[in-house]
Amino acid sequence: METTIIQTNIGKNARIATNALFFLCGISFASWASRIPDMKELLQLSDAALGTVLFAMPIGSLTALPIAGVIIHKFGSKRITFLAVLVYFIALPLLGLSTSPVTLAISLFIFGFGSDLLNIAMNVQAVGVEKIQKRSIMSSFHAVFSIGFMLGAALGGVIAKQGISTFHHLVAIGSIDLLIGIASFSYLLQHDHKSDENQPLFAIPDKSLIILGVICFCGMLCEGAMADWSVLYYKQIMDNPNGFATAGFTAFSVLMVVGRIFGDRILQNFGLRKTLLINCLLVFVGMTIAILIGNPVAVVIGFGITGLGLSTIVPLIYSEAGHSKTMAAGVALAAISTLGIAGFLIGPVMIGYLSEFLSLKIALSSLIFLGLLGAFLTTKISNQ
Repeated sequence: METTIIQTNIGKNARIATNALFFLCGISFASWASRIPDMKELLQLSDAALGTVLFAMPIGSLTALPIAGVIIHKFGSKRITFLAVLVYFIALPLLGLSTSPVTLAISLFIFGFGSDLLNIAMNVQAVGVEKIQKRSIMSSFHAVFSIGFMLGAALGGVIAKQGISTFHHLVAIGSIDLLIGIASFSYLLQHDHKSDENQPLFAIPDKSLIILGVICFCGMLCEGAMADWSVLYYKQIMDNPNGFATAGFTAFSVLMVVGRIFGDRILQNFGLRKTLLINCLLVFVGMTIAILIGNPVAVVIGFGITGLGLSTIVPLIYSEAGHSKTMAAGVALAAISTLGIAGFLIGPVMIGYLSEFLSLKIALSSLIFLGLLGAFLTTKISNQ
């Protein structure tokens, strides 16, 4: 009985600490994103030059992914989360200090590297908390990330309007990150979840994990496309081009948070396969409404439904990968994340090229088919 109480307290404390890390990750990324226009103006970058420089961050992320799985397996996610927070503490001020495209690209590479170390490590911690509490709570962690992201974006806009420099803004965020990291460290789980003590570090993913990875790829591709192109599409079909052009993306973002808040309860009621099927069908329905009806109200409704559909795809797949019986949790999550980030990077580029040669409306129609593809793939995984 006493052991059970101790385990329960450990689980509660670890959940709070892990939530703090998800919040930290969201607010940090959004804080940087809110200052991109200021850095563009400061460095006098063209759109093309800015796009090239910004690509350094995902390169840093992809560089970290194969390393993250190995070092988390060897040293534990608890230590690696704190290492990642230290990288944030260093990288954020460096972003604000950048005086040339080269120094900005180097800083973004470091920031991207730290972001994915933190991403994998904190998700491994989340899997461990799920194991202790014996229920799925991964979606709630990602909801906290989304809340942190929305808060960071809102505060970033306010701070920028007050004339506070990018450097001072990001120094403050980096300092808050470090304080959160220090406060959370002692409450994180000491040992990561392992399904099997003889689990190999390197192994071929099983069929279900591969399918989940492809679904994650489709979901993140949709997220990337919506993040970069939804505002432009909404503006194109508005009667008043000077109106609230972000209404569609706002609906998308808010309903994504709502979906993540209730995602764990839905999973408990329907199981993994049915929940993912619902997610993918919602993406299909939402984008169909937004594209085929094509008036501002329909687009807001459609984008909102799409956000609801995409909300729990990544959290549920991360949770399932973390409980893999064929691969170590950190390695499995790194493999899934690699596919997910690849989709997130490919999405905006794919939409851009299709829009250039066809139209933005036709380009975004591809997300309808991705929703159907995801729904089809969910029928191929084991029901649970």
